[in-house]
Amino acid sequence: MVRTLFFTAALVALATGAARAQPLDPKLETTRALLELCAAEPGSPRYGARLSYCEGFIAGTGLLYEKLVDAGAIKPWACAPAAPSAEEIRRAFVTWAKANPRYLDEPPVDGFWRAMAASWPCPEQPARAGAARKKS
Repeated sequence: MVRTLFFTAALVALATGAARAQPLDPKLETTRALLELCAAEPGSPRYGARLSYCEGFIAGTGLLYEKLVDAGAIKPWACAPAAPSAEEIRRAFVTWAKANPRYLDEPPVDGFWRAMAASWPCPEQPARAGAARKKS
């Protein structure tokens, strides 16, 4: 079974994020707001805090996703052959979000997982026998 791609990245994000933590209280209501945090450039105002918040979001949603998949509550929708780093995940999200502005007003978790599914799609599952009946 392909492991979910976020466990290792989430742990790395948690470990590195604490070192850069600075006070920040963003209104994270849309994918656009998450993009603004995750697309922060070195030297920009509050760069460390924005990056930490982005990585915290990645870690939190990644751990929840992994637990839900492991419990069988959801089917995987983002898969990778090896766990990408938090930086690779962040870059994939930023690239996808900039290329898909029509989703920027969605909740951030929806946009984030659209990006992950597009970046690391899961292989198609073969149809189970009897799942689809032929119509005469």
